[in-house]
Order: sequence, then structure tokens, then C-alpha cells
Amino acid sequence: MTLILLATVSAGAAEIDLEQLGPAGKAAYEKHRRLFKDVVPKYDVTTKIQVNSGVKALTHLPFYEGPTEINGVLQVPIPQELNEHIFDFKQVEILGKNLDGVTKVKVISVGSGNPVLGITAQREKLIQIKVTSFMCALNVPLTLEIEGSGTVEKVEFVHREGIAMEFDASIYREPGLDKPVKSVQVSVDATHYRSIEGISKLKPERYFRYYAMPNADRSGKEPYFKGMGFLPGRQLAELGPAYEDRYGAAGSMTTLKEDPARPGSGYADPSFFEQEECWQFEGVDPDLDFIMGFDSWPRFMHPTNFPGVPNQRGTPAVDKFHAAADLCLQFLKAQIRDSGRTANYWEVKNESDVKSEWIYHHEAGYDGWKLLADFHNTMADTIHAELPDVKIGGPVSAWFVPYAGDFRVWRDQARFMDLTRDKLDFYSHHFYEVGAMDSLERVQREGNSYVQGGLENTVDMLRAHMAETDNNKPMVCSEYGSLSFVRDERGFWMHIKNINSLMVKFLDRPNDFEITVPFMLTFMHWAPDSLETFIHQTPDGEFVKTKNTYILEMWKGFRGTRIPVSDSEHKVRTQAVIDGSLIRLAVNNHTGHRVELDIDTVVPKGVGVKSVKRRMAYFEKGETRFSYETLGSLRSIPMGVDVTAVFEIELEKAPEIRGTLEERIHYARGTAIKLNGSIEVPVPVDVENAVSAVLRVGFYRKGGIEKPVTFELNGNKVGTADFSYSKGTPNFFDYVELSVNPDWIKADNLLKISSEEQGITMSAARIKTVTETE
Repeated sequence: MTLILLATVSAGAAEIDLEQLGPAGKAAYEKHRRLFKDVVPKYDVTTKIQVNSGVKALTHLPFYEGPTEINGVLQVPIPQELNEHIFDFKQVEILGKNLDGVTKVKVISVGSGNPVLGITAQREKLIQIKVTSFMCALNVPLTLEIEGSGTVEKVEFVHREGIAMEFDASIYREPGLDKPVKSVQVSVDATHYRSIEGISKLKPERYFRYYAMPNADRSGKEPYFKGMGFLPGRQLAELGPAYEDRYGAAGSMTTLKEDPARPGSGYADPSFFEQEECWQFEGVDPDLDFIMGFDSWPRFMHPTNFPGVPNQRGTPAVDKFHAAADLCLQFLKAQIRDSGRTANYWEVKNESDVKSEWIYHHEAGYDGWKLLADFHNTMADTIHAELPDVKIGGPVSAWFVPYAGDFRVWRDQARFMDLTRDKLDFYSHHFYEVGAMDSLERVQREGNSYVQGGLENTVDMLRAHMAETDNNKPMVCSEYGSLSFVRDERGFWMHIKNINSLMVKFLDRPNDFEITVPFMLTFMHWAPDSLETFIHQTPDGEFVKTKNTYILEMWKGFRGTRIPVSDSEHKVRTQAVIDGSLIRLAVNNHTGHRVELDIDTVVPKGVGVKSVKRRMAYFEKGETRFSYETLGSLRSIPMGVDVTAVFEIELEKAPEIRGTLEERIHYARGTAIKLNGSIEVPVPVDVENAVSAVLRVGFYRKGGIEKPVTFELNGNKVGTADFSYSKGTPNFFDYVELSVNPDWIKADNLLKISSEEQGITMSAARIKTVTETE
């Protein structure tokens, strides 16, 4: 029996049986041992003692020493023994002089396509690059290629918080083992259909997608994905890299250039797309809706007055917005000419809320969001003039944390909607959950969480503002998933659990999102062992399924008509559909505890349960696992932390449906309102004869909310919310739901919210009314 040292916050180090960890934990232990026994002694590393834990940790590992002049291009080999440890660090940092002259950093990898690394910070003496930019194979030699001018003195991998020098085995154990098990009751009503804003059919094509455009899967598995019920959803068109640089093959192909008849105008040579063949979508189902996004315009459109500001994602110059839009129009026309169609939804600029994508943000003398809106409007006008059926939208947010900067992020987003309301067809956002084994535990320590209430609050703010400004547009979520780049079993688990958690939440909003696309690719030919794909390629060329295909197995066959379902726990989310005699029930547990479910089925007299099966991905003994099994009953069913399960409940016969419960959502006027004791907000409701109603209010407060919050509607006390569990949460951003007596609801309602707690902000509020129809 092998014993190792387990770093703990309270005890510093404790013995643990290595056999408890399973194969994945053992492999991680061996990798950790190689780093600190075989690799670290060879380098002049920097370490520190972590303040909270007292653990010694590695912070800097330099692997190149200068000084060396760049003079155009400098190649810096990465010692191959470091490859497997790259993702243990947070950044690679280049130190030196005059580094603001660097224009690009790439990683050269055999067969990788030489991807450009995203520079996250660039100053005269320092360049920082997140290691998550390394989208390449790690089993081959890697070389950094630095282009431009300047002097490199040192290149190193950095993790400022530190990599513990003692192996932490706790992260390979199932979360929640140290907490009591919660009992949760779930009730499924198979006597009614459920309609959300008039939508009762599931419409699986809105949810079950993967990250690729049609005809783009290089593993040849597109028929397999379709058979599992998943369709291509979204991809980018990087105009500069694809047609100006030809992804490194510009020397052997015709390239996109500026129109020689209009030098300096930024307009592309019109003959290029007259000759370029664009057959990408030949044979694609004409009824398949999917999303594409523009990005990275060619260099002859770039601004020239931003020295030292990286423009790796091709932001066009202000005076070349029309030229950039014209290039997109010519590209779309070529696709339609050759393929017979293009994407239904086109996003103007990928993740344009961040400076690395839109360089005018945070620049003196530039109103970044106003210019972004202008560019979107220009694109919409230009494309709609000739292709009116193509839907144009944005801003494709990368980091939508509304409360950041005292709700400055929200004010920018609301302003963008106001400035583009007359031109855009839809709004688009990305939602990524930070990787953690326990989403509740992590958000109680740091950061933002869409799983722990952030998605509901953010989307409610968007919808409330649309309602208030009479600017109701559909939305798409063209990427969502996990910001997790751990290259082991935990990495698979974080991707799977976060996609499943957010999937359940999107299922509850069919009226808000036309398409939602998890960021899970089919296969990355440039990174054949990536953890963000369904398919890997072995060294001998064989295509094999990864554990991410558990997502496909989870949701296989999930279709039907919505039926009502309720649960007893705020942080358990449920969705149910019925298809003949088969009920499919999705349950997500993000309570931070393991739970035991008791599931009740409300069925007509004489209809019993014939059988129960469960599909479930879970994490156990350091491994990500999947089970599809028959259950003996609907009682005391265990589920782990952040686990989602799909139950298939087969009834003895198809039940007779009595009617439909029609849900309507009514938003309060106003968003991001500080309480300062109490506030009153109007809530217009255009529904009569409701049989039930639910009030939902979102809140933000730094440090959590300790004191009670009370709610009144039209002078009637609805109830009191206790958020004391949130005490100490750095950025508490969650919501409460309370039942409302439907008799209190009028056409014009006044909601009063009160608390003695200072510093509370109401993000948005809404009332859901339910009426019954036959």
C-alpha cells in the first residue's frame, strides 16, 4: 500500500492511501513527481510560501536566457520535458526591452498549423500570454516564434499563485464527501403539458449542437453525431488568416489583397471572391439553422495609429468600417453562389467586448462601445442591402459579468443594445464557467459562476432591458462551457459537468435563445489530443471517442413535449418532457452537497410506472465515468456534486393529458438598481386568471447578504428571503424565487423590495404567471 503526502489547508500535510485515487489520480501523482524530482532541479526556478496554506509552491520556471535581439523573427525552443507541464502554469512571460515592437507570437508544432498565441498584456519590458492559447499537440517539439523587434532577456512559465510542491490528492476525490447528504423531492406532472411563452415542444435543434460548421468535421464522424441527435452549430470565419495569409500557405496560393484601383481605401480587390470557390456548404440541409462569426480582417484594413497595441484579431480602422463590411458581403455572396446558401446567423465580430478583439476599448480618445455599435450597424446595413434574409447580430460577449466595475459591464451592454436596436436582428453572448470540481465552493471563494445563479441573473437583465426599451430580439449563445484546461480526467469532468449544468438552464429558456452551442469541437487536427473535442486521433492515425462523448450519451433521445416538474431545492434544476408513454427527466445538482432524490410522478388513475433507467456522467476515484442503468425505484437515488442525470421513466401506457399550463414572463422596469433600504419597481402584467405565479428577483452584493430581504406586491407581503448562507462570498450574484398569490396580480403592479443591508443591488425582477388551458 502506497502512502503519499496530501497538502491540506488546516494540517499542512496528511497521509492518504494512493489506492483511493484511482488510475487518474495515480497518473497525476507520477506527473507531479516528474515535475519536481526530474525537471525543477534543472532550472533556476522561483518558489514561495503560500500565505493561506503555508505550502511551498513553484511560481516561475525560466527556460530561455538572453539577451537576444529579435530582428524580425526569433525562435525560442521549449524544452520538450516541459510540454506535459505547460498547462500546470497560467502564463508564459517574455521579459526584455522594447517588447512593444513585437507584433506576433506563434507556437511552432509539427502538424499543428502554427497557431498564433493570444497576447493578453504587452508592455515595453513584458509580454504575457495565457497558456490556454497553446492549442497544439504536446507530444512533439514546440518552439515559440516571436516576430517584430525588441530584445528578449528571459522566457518563463509563470503561476503566481503557485503550483504546490506537495501533491494535493484531494482534488482527485469525489467532491462533497465531507458534507451531509441532502434529501430532495422532485415531482413530475404527466397530466399537463407545459408551455413557456407559447413553446411546448422541446425543439432539440436549439440545444443539441457542437462547435463546428456543417461539412467541417475532419474526423468523418458527422453522421455519428447526427445519429446521436447533435448537429453542427457554429464556427468562425477568420478573413485575414484564411484568405490573406492562407494559414501559412500564402506563398503557394492566390491571396486577398487591397483593391489596386483604390490604394489606401481598405477595400478588398473585388476580383478575389469572383474567382475564389466557396463550396463550404454544398449539400448542407437547407433547413439547418446554424451560426457563423466574422473575425480577423486583413492587415490592409488595420489602423496604423496604435503602436504597441496588439491587433492579432484584426480590428479594422474606423475609416475602413465600410470596406470591412463590403468584404464580408462579397464573401457571403460567393458562398451563396457556390454553395447555394450561407449561415442563417452571422455575428459581426467575435467576442468584441474585450480589448484583445476590439482594440478601441480603453483607449484614450476613443469611445470603444460606440464604435463597436457603429461597426455592427454598418455591417447590418451593408449586408441587409443585398442579403436581407441573413440575420446579423452581436456583440458575442466573451466576459459578460454584469456587476463588474460597479455594473459598468452591464451599462456598456445596455448601451450597445440601445445603439443597435434599429439595425441588428439578434444579440449574441458566450457563457463560460470557470473550471472547478465544486462550482458552489469555488464561487464562495472567488469569481463569477453562471451555474450558481449568474446565468439566470444575466439573461433576466437582458430581457428586462429589452422589455423596458421595447427592443425585444432573439438571442443566441454561440459558445458556452468550461474554462478548464486541466489535461487529465478532471479536465474531461469539468467540461462535461459544466456543459450539462448550463444545458439544463437553457432548456428552461426556449423563448430567449434560438440556438445554444456548447464549446465542444468534433476533432482538432492541430491538437489531436485536446480536451475540448469528442474525437481524438492516435499517433497511428486512428480516430477514437473521448470521454466528452458522454455528453452525447447523456442527451441521446431527449425529445418530446414539455411537462411541469417541481423540486424542493433552490440549487437543483429540473426539466421534463413526455413522448408517448416515456417521460424524460433531467436533474442537475449544484447544491455543493451530494443529494438523494425522491421522484414522484403525477399520473392519471390506472397508469403506473413500468421501468426507470438513468443516464449519468459522474466523477469517482479520480476518473470521469458514465453509466446507463436500470433503477429499482424512484426513491433515495444518489447524485453527486454538480452532477446531471437524465431519467427515463416508462409508464404502463401513454397518459391522458388534461390541458396545458401556460407560462408567461413579465419583467419589472429597471435593472441594476441599488436598494439603499428599499426600492419600488413597476411590473406590468398582461395576463388574467392566473392559477399560480412566481416572483424571481436577482441580487448582487460584494461579501454576500447577511440580513433578510423582504418583498411586497401591491401592498401584500410576498415573503422574506434569507441569504445568510452567502456570508463571505466575494461576489454574491444569485436570485430568489417566491410563490405569489395570483389574486394579488393586476395589470399594473408595484413591487417593493426592502433590506437593512447596505450595498445590495437588484439586478432584475420578473413575475411568472401560469394559466391553465384545455
